[in-house]
Amino acid sequence: MSYDIEKLIDILTIFSKNNQDLTKLRIVKLLYFIDKLHLQKYGRVVLNDRYYKLPKGPIPSLTLNLLNEFFDPEFAYAVKNHKIDKSKISHFLEATGSYRLKIKKESDFESLSKSELEIIDEVLKIYGLLDTDKIVDMSHKDATWLKTEEPKEIDYCLFLDGMSEDKKRIIEGLMSIDKENEIYLKQLENDCSF
Repeated sequence: MSYDIEKLIDILTIFSKNNQDLTKLRIVKLLYFIDKLHLQKYGRVVLNDRYYKLPKGPIPSLTLNLLNEFFDPEFAYAVKNHKIDKSKISHFLEATGSYRLKIKKESDFESLSKSELEIIDEVLKIYGLLDTDKIVDMSHKDATWLKTEEPKEIDYCLFLDGMSEDKKRIIEGLMSIDKENEIYLKQLENDCSF
């Protein structure tokens, strides 16, 4: 599965409609809890990002790099050897002072599934009224933060900490199947390229 920029834009539109302060830090913190809860409940993450332990907690690295590039045109970042097309974001969002985003136009991708919309709503109900520092503190209490060395990539299995062993095994099995499918698709692409 690859990173889905349209889902990110749809999520940012939802955040904006729900009066969230669209700072880089707040965005990445809310995305972390969305991915964590969606993985726990439905066995998959939403954006297919890679999380790393950084000083402010678990951070979705591709999203953070995309936002960094959006705010600073001199910052160039490539995902899988392709430059991220921030022009798609520019159509819907604009940068304002203090590393904040503002919605210029609501997205119309409708890229989010019913389960993803459900979890986004749940995360906004739980964390949406909290200040960003409180959300950061809460992420520092999670196994993803406590059991990963800085600045290492976080194992998605740590998102499942605190769940029953039976449910963990099921979700880990689903993640294993996804990883095997991804390897197979990459091999197929390599075999079929001319």
